[in-house]
Amino acid sequence: MKFILPGSSLRNIAVLFLFLLSSCLQKNNPVHDKLKKQLQITDSLIIAGKGDSAMLLLTKLRKQIPGSDPLICTYYHLQADHYFYKPAVMDLYADSCLDFFNNSKNIEKYPDEYFQSLLIKGDACFRTKNYSKALDYYYKGQKVLSSGICDNGELASKIGIIYFTQKNYFVAAKYWAESYNKLGLCNKNITAQKLFFIKQGTLNNTGFSYEMAGKLDSATAYYLKDLDLITKTDSNKLIGKHYINTASVVVYDNLGGVNLKQGNLSIAKSYLTKSVTLVGEDPDGAIIPPLLKLAELYIKLGDNLKAKESFDKSRQVFDHLPADNEEEYVIKWNKLYAQYLYKINQPGAAYHYQDVYIKLKDALDTRSANLYSLNVEQELHNLQQKQALTSLEQENKVKKIYLASSAIFVIFSLVLIFIINKNLRKSKESQAEINQQNQHLQRTLGELEHANKNYIRIMRVMAHDLRNPISGITGLVSLMLAEDEFSEENKGILKLIETTGLNSMKMINELLNSGLADENEKLVTQRIDLNSLLYDSVELLQFRAQEKQQTIIFNHINTPIIAEVNHEKIWRAINNLIVNAIKFSHISGIIRVGIQSENKRILISVADNGIGIPADQKDSVFEMFTPAKKNGTDGEQPFGLGLSISKKIVEMHNGNIWFESNAGNGTIFYIELPALD
Repeated sequence: MKFILPGSSLRNIAVLFLFLLSSCLQKNNPVHDKLKKQLQITDSLIIAGKGDSAMLLLTKLRKQIPGSDPLICTYYHLQADHYFYKPAVMDLYADSCLDFFNNSKNIEKYPDEYFQSLLIKGDACFRTKNYSKALDYYYKGQKVLSSGICDNGELASKIGIIYFTQKNYFVAAKYWAESYNKLGLCNKNITAQKLFFIKQGTLNNTGFSYEMAGKLDSATAYYLKDLDLITKTDSNKLIGKHYINTASVVVYDNLGGVNLKQGNLSIAKSYLTKSVTLVGEDPDGAIIPPLLKLAELYIKLGDNLKAKESFDKSRQVFDHLPADNEEEYVIKWNKLYAQYLYKINQPGAAYHYQDVYIKLKDALDTRSANLYSLNVEQELHNLQQKQALTSLEQENKVKKIYLASSAIFVIFSLVLIFIINKNLRKSKESQAEINQQNQHLQRTLGELEHANKNYIRIMRVMAHDLRNPISGITGLVSLMLAEDEFSEENKGILKLIETTGLNSMKMINELLNSGLADENEKLVTQRIDLNSLLYDSVELLQFRAQEKQQTIIFNHINTPIIAEVNHEKIWRAINNLIVNAIKFSHISGIIRVGIQSENKRILISVADNGIGIPADQKDSVFEMFTPAKKNGTDGEQPFGLGLSISKKIVEMHNGNIWFESNAGNGTIFYIELPALD
């Protein structure tokens, strides 16, 4: 089976359209027309397989193309196309083309070229494995299409490639079929020769996607349609025999593969033999797929000698291929060769090649893990929501008068937070004094406790109600900061309001997860692998540590460590310790996280080499709103709640938390929890 990647004829679609579109926008310009013809010659040389000659001509043309001419995009697209197998270089040329549209007037003047440039940039991101960003550029291209640009099926083919690479073959086939139905609808000036290459590749890709999806009848239908297109084109003498043979090799190979899967061995052998005969001794690897299928076919027929000949011949070819092009062949070859060795009763050698196949396959799957986890539909939906939110924010400009009222509200909110904080402290101090009263004051004490609970309920409601307006104020101030109409002094005031609002939100969230939490909340536990939970926590916080050039090292063990805990609460307790280690460690510091289990107890440790805890503050570290709180090494804002929350959570799980520290030499926090047998 063979899939025509966008590195072949399909990648030339965008370049081809740019020639046609640019010619419409630069009429009666002889210099432009001359350059356009030279670029068309370059494109023809690429299609003819003369890439070196094409690049020499392209290099000469670069100095002749003005930076204001949209043909500069055609130049960059051809360069990006040439460096398809060098993604980093391809990405640079794609960026250069998008630079042409930094001037918004060029987007309005050349929307078609802008659309093609977005797709090329998306392809470059895809090649550099930045899949979410690739979808972002494809989505931007979709937005350009919705503004009236003719859809020639290109966007559908891009999405189809992503789904195919994710092994979501059925959906990929649907997108390729959509792409084929739209081909040739937009540009009447496209030559029959180029339209053949585009249609032939799209039909093949559609059939191959259906084949990989297990829809063999649909795959056969598209392959036969492709073969019919090749036959008619050959009879009309529109394409040179070399290109007809090249296209036929792929279709015969794929038809042979489908019939091999269906058990039509004689038909499969006929198609595969035709494919091999047309290729001859082609050094570029086109002969490898039909040879491997023939080897599989001969194994099924019991003709081991011919199977061995096919294996040897295919091995000789891909041994001379560049490393970038041979991986899929090597994987398939090792798998089939292991089956062959089992067939001829050489289990030892078969096991070796099977092991090689598994390792190569696992390595390939690991490298593709990020793409497999990408939810294309969800990503596109998120991008759509983001675009809608941006549009909404742009349409709702805030008036200046709202700034004054917002500032007053923020101040009022801060006063309320201060009062709540102050009263919480007073409540704790009063509780100790009340406990010393005599029996005569017991009734009064009960009433005060009842009033205090009601007060906390009120404060909980207030804290909840304050979150939305403060969040709204912060968002509005952010929008104002994006405006150019304010002086630097006013922007400074706005920035101060924004920072104060964000800090207030953080404090409210800490309050809602600590002193204002629901006391009657039932602790729901489940069996959790703490080794895995720690790993996930460390991975998520690596990015935060990298902001201070810090490194988090997780000293884990290879066996699960199971405990009966509440996942969310234990996660929060551990995260608080790691976040504190990041906050109070110096730039480029090292944080070590470890776990061990013995004697039915689990010990978790978080160690840093930061500023440490002074001896006179050790007794108050776990207090809520502790006076021991201090700013982080990078000025991070403290609230004095994190360790108090962690201690409460650990004790709810019948565990212990403590630390060892010397000022200036770092700190080690420990959490001890009961383990399950």
